[in-house]
Amino acid sequence: MNNIRIFCEGISDQRFLRDFILLNYGFEITDNQLKKGEYIHCLNGWTNLKNLKSRITEENSEFTSVIFLDADDEHTTGKEGKEKTVSFVNDLMKSWNWKNYDLYVFPNNNEEFGEVEDFLEQIINKENKDIFECWNNFEECLTSKSKGYNIPAKKSKIYLYHEALHGNTNEEKNKCKDKERNFNDEKLWETDVNKNNNLMSIKQFLDKYLP
Repeated sequence: MNNIRIFCEGISDQRFLRDFILLNYGFEITDNQLKKGEYIHCLNGWTNLKNLKSRITEENSEFTSVIFLDADDEHTTGKEGKEKTVSFVNDLMKSWNWKNYDLYVFPNNNEEFGEVEDFLEQIINKENKDIFECWNNFEECLTSKSKGYNIPAKKSKIYLYHEALHGNTNEEKNKCKDKERNFNDEKLWETDVNKNNNLMSIKQFLDKYLP
């Protein structure tokens, strides 16, 4: 990764990209390097990209800034879908007079609405799809009660997926947390880019920069 630095919204995105790069390009990023954001910087929210002008245009000026953001939806003010997300980044980079960047918008760089959790749902090990079928039944049950129950966030859905597949010890429970997830665990995830269009989309995007 001598020519790029990656910026992504959350810890789960960061972990996925670290594991994906190791598996597909053989480049290892240690936990310590990940925590420091040496190669993949976690924004902790898309709005924080605005605060990184000096890092992107000065400290890392020799690198292409590869940015991963969620498309989100009409409920996210200022970034209501893929089109608005692309405009947000392009306008920000233009205001910085910066052209050395690229953008990938989750869930698949194509759909107008969605987020990284939608992407993750599409790359699960298909043997476990009944977990999400149960979740969908749960959502339908809440809705049917007509009591105004809130549907839990998609992050909860992904957490439940991990919790259903890991053991009950503290060590196993810790694997459910964003910062401990292993996206190369074939028990949970599809890892073969040739078997999943969503993974292939990421691969084709990163192939422009990684050997």
